[in-house]
Amino acid sequence: MSETYCVIMAGGRGSRLWPVSRSAKPKQFLDLISVGRTMLQLTYDRMLSICDPSHIIVVTNDDYISFAIDQLPDLPRQNILCEPSRRNTGPCIAFATAYIKQHCPDAVMVVTPADHYITNDDVFTNSIKSALDHAAKSDDLVTIGITASRPETAFGYIQVGDPIYSKKQQLFHVKTFTEKPNEEMAKVFYDCGEFCWNSGVFCWNINTIQDAISKHMPSIKQQFEELDNIPISHWTADVINRIYENCEQISIDYGVMEKAQNVAVQLTRATWSDLGAWDAIYESGKKDNDDNVVMGDKAVLKNSEGCLVHVSPNKTFIIDGLKDFMILERGNVVLICPRNNSRNTWNYSADFAIKHNKK
Repeated sequence: MSETYCVIMAGGRGSRLWPVSRSAKPKQFLDLISVGRTMLQLTYDRMLSICDPSHIIVVTNDDYISFAIDQLPDLPRQNILCEPSRRNTGPCIAFATAYIKQHCPDAVMVVTPADHYITNDDVFTNSIKSALDHAAKSDDLVTIGITASRPETAFGYIQVGDPIYSKKQQLFHVKTFTEKPNEEMAKVFYDCGEFCWNSGVFCWNINTIQDAISKHMPSIKQQFEELDNIPISHWTADVINRIYENCEQISIDYGVMEKAQNVAVQLTRATWSDLGAWDAIYESGKKDNDDNVVMGDKAVLKNSEGCLVHVSPNKTFIIDGLKDFMILERGNVVLICPRNNSRNTWNYSADFAIKHNKK
């Protein structure tokens, strides 16, 4: 029977959640929703119901290795892979796949971002288990699909085809796979009723994903096939640096999933958010009687409604008379702006960096 591995991708910068998430410590290493665990820790906890800690692999950037070690003390140190530079999810997955293949050439694997928020973990992990079961006995690339609740330009979309077994199992062939449409197309997809969101969580077996990378991202395959012939103990920083220097920057969505014909989708009823912008934080947060979401023990709101407050727990903020505003604070930055600017806060970071030479 195939062994199951999990790959947690934790190398992003989370720039759209500035100023709380910064390049020095991005969102996956933060407790964004005030539950006492960081996003990486929540993802790790979730994956423990899928496989043993020895089979969980975290891929992060060299700059963040200390965060991963500190936050996941039970994870074997050798299971944390470091990327010397950011090349998007295509190279990240190729790197992790090469590592897993040396441990188990017939493994099945689930790949998940480190920064997604799930409110009903059991439902989500049961969907992953169903997808892994199919991936173990087929040549399909399986993605986890989320029922769309609105037109959304920030997510990839999957056009659902015929059932593979029965509709009861919620596993379907995929007609098309589209990465982040414009507003007009997002509305068409939503109104059509044939499309779901792509969660960014994938399940496949080692041979299937390596064949797909070879076929659809041959330059990536060429770079990483060097690792197939080198024992992991000889994967030096120089070797990895050279590989990444020559890698194109490309996502697995665009590089493989949009092009492959052997794609399936496992639908799930789990409540999911990728927490990609402040509006997602607001929607996921616990609202008071005035629809305020407050994260900060010493924040006090008066005569205010529809506000998002995300501030340090050791600082006092008194907010009076605001409606539909965001008050965001970390370190040397306080950002106050209308909540409808929630997807553009990263623009302020550029102005701040220019003026103060900081990030």
